[in-house]
Amino acid sequence: MPGAYITDEAMQTVLERQCHRCAGCNAPLSADSTHFDLRQPAICGGAHTLGNFEALCPFCHRNRMRRIRERFGGTAGHRNK
Repeated sequence: MPGAYITDEAMQTVLERQCHRCAGCNAPLSADSTHFDLRQPAICGGAHTLGNFEALCPFCHRNRMRRIRERFGGTAGHRNK
């Protein structure tokens, strides 16, 4: 997951907290297609804490990242190379 680190145990906790549903659209999440992201982005001061992580389907994660990039000039969520 670019930009953040979450342990397997934390992933399971987040999934259970959300009843294995996407935080964006409430679709069921499968193990191979779940994306984890910060509710409050790091660029907005969000911490990499368990309470700030949420699970999203690929569609909702792409849409969220697009909105964040538009808001912050295209750099959010990308690592410098």
